[in-house]
Amino acid sequence: MPRRGLALGGVVTAGLVLATLAFAQPHPRPGRPVPGKPRASAGSAADASEARSAPSAAASASPPPASADAGPVPPPPAPAGSGGPLSPLNPAPNEFSDGGAPPTTIDYDRLLADVAALRARIAAVGDTMYRTKIAISLETRGDHGRIAGLSVLLDDGVVWTAPASFRADDTTRIYEHSVAPGHHAVTVEVERRDDRDDTFRSTQRSRFVVDIPADRSLAVSFKLRDDSNIGGDFRSDRKGEYDLRVRMRAQAYEPGK
Repeated sequence: MPRRGLALGGVVTAGLVLATLAFAQPHPRPGRPVPGKPRASAGSAADASEARSAPSAAASASPPPASADAGPVPPPPAPAGSGGPLSPLNPAPNEFSDGGAPPTTIDYDRLLADVAALRARIAAVGDTMYRTKIAISLETRGDHGRIAGLSVLLDDGVVWTAPASFRADDTTRIYEHSVAPGHHAVTVEVERRDDRDDTFRSTQRSRFVVDIPADRSLAVSFKLRDDSNIGGDFRSDRKGEYDLRVRMRAQAYEPGK
């Protein structure tokens, strides 16, 4: 019996000793370095953080690769005053030069003088270049018909305009000038009025094509005859007619005659 008691007492005593040693073992506290483990410095932690963030930053900073066929990327349009993008068709502020303000008035007298000078130069050139000429004559007939407006055009350009109260009882040459041989158009525009009642008027435009031979000149004669009776008969008879006839005659002749 004494031996079993000693053995049991020894076992109990060994358990107490082990328990005491276990409780006496030091435990590391949070935030304090564990003995035997190297402590990382603040600089090495920052370097590691920068190393991890560098690839992602480089990836976000580099632009996506453009395809070979797309070409250069155009710059974004500048915002408009309202906040929206400007159309590429809008001109830039400095695209057009400032030519100054347009003239407020036109000097018609100077313009007409320039036109007259230009016509004179053209006439001088024509006289030098061509020996062929065209001569235009005019005659008017009518008891009560009066000329309110009369113009003669050569190739759709006015070459003569009748003065006020014009009347040609006999054949009157109104135009003569050198022209190129070939076909030309001679036009007569006439407005007539009735001296018995000025409200009765008529306008007529007659266009004639002539041919000037290369070795000849051409004489063109017009006869304007007005036998209208509407100005005197319509008020009394309630009937009348306009009868204005334009007759043209052309004849070639040798130059210098």
